[in-house]
Amino acid sequence: MNSISLVTGAVPVALLALGGLSLIWLAGGGQRHLLVVVPAAMLVSAALTFTLFLLAEAVFQWWNASLPRTLYIYAGLGILAVILAVVRFRAVDTVPTRVLALTAAALALLAVAVTVNTAYSQYPTLASLINPPRPVGQKVPERDPATAAGQPTTTEANWTPPANMPSGGSLYSADIPGTVSGYASNPALVYLPPAYLAHPAAVNLPVLVLIHGQPGVPSDWLVGGQLLNMMDTFAAAHNGLAPVVILPDASNANNANWPLCLDSDISASGTYLAVDLPAWVQQHLASGLGGGSQWAVAGYSYGGTCSMQLATNFPDAYPTFIDIAGETEPTIAQGKEALISTYFGGDESRFKAQNALDRLAAQSFPDSAGIVAVGVDDSVYAPQGRQVYQAAKAAGMDVTLQELPGGHSWQVWKAGLENNLDWLCRRLGILE
Repeated sequence: MNSISLVTGAVPVALLALGGLSLIWLAGGGQRHLLVVVPAAMLVSAALTFTLFLLAEAVFQWWNASLPRTLYIYAGLGILAVILAVVRFRAVDTVPTRVLALTAAALALLAVAVTVNTAYSQYPTLASLINPPRPVGQKVPERDPATAAGQPTTTEANWTPPANMPSGGSLYSADIPGTVSGYASNPALVYLPPAYLAHPAAVNLPVLVLIHGQPGVPSDWLVGGQLLNMMDTFAAAHNGLAPVVILPDASNANNANWPLCLDSDISASGTYLAVDLPAWVQQHLASGLGGGSQWAVAGYSYGGTCSMQLATNFPDAYPTFIDIAGETEPTIAQGKEALISTYFGGDESRFKAQNALDRLAAQSFPDSAGIVAVGVDDSVYAPQGRQVYQAAKAAGMDVTLQELPGGHSWQVWKAGLENNLDWLCRRLGILE
């Protein structure tokens, strides 16, 4: 199932074709049906679609400007199919025809779902939809940092994998407390590579912190990003070595006001990610003990913005970063004025003191290095990413701009990490 694509190939094409044929069948019928019922249904569908647009864009602001507006057209066709199915269901009393009407509506709605999934690649394969990766448990196999004291950091050059090393890494769930920050958090996910799980284990591996988007949860990296396969493939090519990967909860335990990876009146999210999280990893996993040289942060969309916030506010903790399709600055749907009011009590200077572009303009970061990755078809975030890249370069960062095929979707977000794992691990010391 893992090889059956839901984004390209025969399956999505077949589902789109079935949806289209279902809509045609529902629209077919006698003269009155074609001349009266179908036009009336189209008008109602258009009105409902426009209402959906207003609610989504103006009232509730469910998603940002990166949403392909063509998806509203497909949504309208799905609504039309449901209306026509209801009409046909009520017009006949034979069970087979009623079943066909419901089936046709379901296929049309499935086709709409396929168009959305194709746009974002949230479920790239059938397996990612039916059987997404799950943690093996909350009991993370811990390592005592004292045992790593005085031992050289494990690299590909000095590591010989033992015969009992597992072929792949494992995923765990872990509660990482906000000891210093007071940050409230849902459980994080932890990926441990094969070398960590071996006996004897690799000592003091580097750490990669991956931040998800908004809306989103840490497990999105596992589904759309196929992180387990990505990291296991990398580890298999490097004697089981890969970074320990931490996927924290960036929502502040589902706070109505996401904390934006800043220290604000909402919560000390920045301190949590740059102080509490590293301290927990060092204490419980004996990894990243060398400090910032062994730590990197990456994220997509909201998480990409977070990666730049952390790289500029905590450069000693995260001198290495990957910003994938992030914004120029943290934003909320209600606008900048509302953000300043909600998060900083109306004091814009407090915001500017932490905002990445302002910090890049005010000081230099000669010891920091990063990747800014954007999608060439992303008309909203690509220009912002280019602006961030120019600001980072001017501030002395060793930064590279990558323009990848695709829009604001997992096609870009996944590649933004996967394509740069070698660079990342050379920077973190696993590879030479």
